[in-house]
Amino acid sequence: MAYSNRIAEMLANASETDKVEFAHFLANNLDSAEQSRDGARVREYVAAFNRFAAPKQGEEF
Repeated sequence: MAYSNRIAEMLANASETDKVEFAHFLANNLDSAEQSRDGARVREYVAAFNRFAAPKQGEEF
């Protein structure tokens, strides 16, 4: 069965630099000013991208 979640597929294929850039964009636009400057917050976003992008057992992109 093919994996049909395009967002997960795009995140799985994105470079770490692209994920960090997207995480910074989200932090700057969704978080409070204090949180958006927090490097740990950006790393949390990137980790969430990686978890979301991982195919579930038996699924393939």
